[in-house]
Amino acid sequence: MSAKLKRRKRKLGRHATGQSVREDLASAIRKHQEGHIEEAAKVYRAILAASPHHIDALNFLGVAEHQLGQSEKALQLMGRALALKPDHPDILNNRGNVLKQLRRLDEAEADYRRALELRPRDANALNNLGTVRRERGDLEGAVVTFREVIALRPDHAPAWQNLGNALGSLDRVEEALDAYREAMRLAPQEAESHRQLGALLSTVGRVEEAAEIYRRWHALFPDDPRARHLLAACSGEAAPLRASDEYVRAEFERFAPNFDANLARLDYRGPALIAEAVAQVFGEPQGRLAVLDAGCGTGLCGPLLRPAARVLLGVDLSAAMVELARARGVYDTLVVQELTAFLAQHVLTSDLIVSADTLVYFGDLTDVIMAAARVLRPTGALIFTVERAEPQDAPKGYRINPHGRYSHTLGYLQHVLGEAGFVDTAIREVTTRKEAEKWVRGWLVSARIPAVPTIRGADPTA
Repeated sequence: MSAKLKRRKRKLGRHATGQSVREDLASAIRKHQEGHIEEAAKVYRAILAASPHHIDALNFLGVAEHQLGQSEKALQLMGRALALKPDHPDILNNRGNVLKQLRRLDEAEADYRRALELRPRDANALNNLGTVRRERGDLEGAVVTFREVIALRPDHAPAWQNLGNALGSLDRVEEALDAYREAMRLAPQEAESHRQLGALLSTVGRVEEAAEIYRRWHALFPDDPRARHLLAACSGEAAPLRASDEYVRAEFERFAPNFDANLARLDYRGPALIAEAVAQVFGEPQGRLAVLDAGCGTGLCGPLLRPAARVLLGVDLSAAMVELARARGVYDTLVVQELTAFLAQHVLTSDLIVSADTLVYFGDLTDVIMAAARVLRPTGALIFTVERAEPQDAPKGYRINPHGRYSHTLGYLQHVLGEAGFVDTAIREVTTRKEAEKWVRGWLVSARIPAVPTIRGADPTA
């Protein structure tokens, strides 16, 4: 603990119910609102050290702990606060938000409904109740709820945003676009309004309009990697060879809490396809393989790979995604690192590398496939999914698409794998998930390193 914080704690101890506590709490809340979450949390903790039953400090520290990735600790703190004051609508609403992100939807809904009983015109609690309905797949019910919020508070930008999400999922495109535009009008500095409006426009083929929205976003936030990447994807201007680390990290840190639920709504089949290919290559699982889940995300592949693995290692660029993978309890080791850099640090360490929809963020696959070849032991296998491109649309063998992901041609995949020394290559067309209610066409790829590998592209004199 710093000397400054010790002095603050001694001060709080002397005036635990006086002016200094109110001043320190107000200062911490300001820091919290400005995004200095850890600094605010330190002050909340100091207040609680002097006054363990301070309800506001318990509540706000709970919010901070959740934002810092400590959701169970957050629930404990909010539970303590509610034990002291059971009918506190703000704490109920905050606890509902934590429970919702943990996918404990029944409990979240109960907290939101109790908050609304206590404060019937609470637009925020009603908006949150709508998000639970959407998470459950009750899209029509969600639309009704978000419209109720807007009737209470026409300037409630998050409700307009959520209404757009629900309408978009119902394929009510024009209504969804109107909702997103209203959200953007009400909160012109909010990046998410630009992102969602642009994404829906690009999904329905209005790519030039999407590019214009992203151009506005980029002008407002020139350092936002998402605006830069999606503008390039829609406009073709300065399209990168692969998505930047900053873009991937920003995209998946944001998606992490709802990632699995979103993929479930899209009928995502990537992990099941990977498991099917593993069984075809290796037969019945015997728990003998050193397996690397390359781009493990929240760990959806982990339970399917565990029976075949003696050692199961996951690597991903997003720390938030890795924490969710860790909660599954199936990986021996999890690493937060960019994939190609990680592979370059390991030679002959794996029998199997799998990658479910991670290489869709790479255009040029040369470096990552070559690195994977060097990680695999003789007879080891690489199995992955990517999206399909037609040769006439991708003269280089790959292309960036308006949604920001890359797709690859069959000939390009065969060439890159051959150059890296892989043999027994099998590539078949699959559908990996739905987008705008249509199946996305992709490739399921498996290839092996020969018993006596000769990796082309390596320095022959090395």
